[in-house]
Amino acid sequence: MMRLSHVLLKVSDLDDAVDRYRKNGFEVEYGKAKKPNNAMIYFADGTYLELLWKTGMPSWAQIPLRLFGKKAFTSRISTWDGANEGLIGMALESEPDRLADAKGILEQSGQSYFQFKSKRLDTKGRNLGFVGVMPDNMKIPFFGTCDTDLRRTGFVHPNGVVGFKSVHFGTTEELRPIVNTLCDDDRVKLFIGEGVKDLKFESSAVLEQDMVGTEGNSLL
Repeated sequence: MMRLSHVLLKVSDLDDAVDRYRKNGFEVEYGKAKKPNNAMIYFADGTYLELLWKTGMPSWAQIPLRLFGKKAFTSRISTWDGANEGLIGMALESEPDRLADAKGILEQSGQSYFQFKSKRLDTKGRNLGFVGVMPDNMKIPFFGTCDTDLRRTGFVHPNGVVGFKSVHFGTTEELRPIVNTLCDDDRVKLFIGEGVKDLKFESSAVLEQDMVGTEGNSLL
C-alpha cells in the first residue's frame, strides 16, 4: 500500500553534519534558507535521508495539543528533540487518494493517530507540502502524502549512491501485521524490538554503502 518515504537521522550540529555528508559525496539541501532545523539528502525516486537537528516546534506550541488529547504526538516531538545522534525514525508515503485507506487500517486495528498538514518554502523556491499521519504508537511508522516535486529521475550522487537499499524498523509481534499491511516496500525490514537501524544505501556501482552503522551512529 505504501512505500518508504524517508529516514530521520538526529544530529547534534546541523552545519557540521551537512559538511561531513557533502565531503563524503552527497548533495545536501538545507530545509530552509534561514535558521534551518534540518537538511535533506534527496534520491531520484523521491525518498530522502533527513538530517534532523530539532523539530522546530516550541514547547509553548505543544501545550494546546496536549490539552486537546494529542499528548502522544507531543511526546514523539519531545523524544525526537531530546534524542542522541543516530537513527530515530522512518516514514512511509502514499498517493493522496490512498491516505484514507492507510488511516482505515489504523482505525480497524484500534490504533489512534494525529493528522496534520505541513508546508514550507525550500531553498530552491519550491512550495512543498504534505498531509502527515502520526500513529500514537511509535512502533508503527508515521506516514503521509508524497511530493512529486522531490523526484529527480536518474539522479546519482557524486559518490554513486542512488537511494536506499534497506532499513530495519523495530516493532512488536502484535503490530507486525499492521505494519506489513501498511507497507509493501521490500526495502523495509521489520524486527522485534525498538528503533531504526542498519540503514544501507544502494550504489550505481553495485557497491553497498554502509554509511550509517548498525547502532544508528553516523560513520561519516
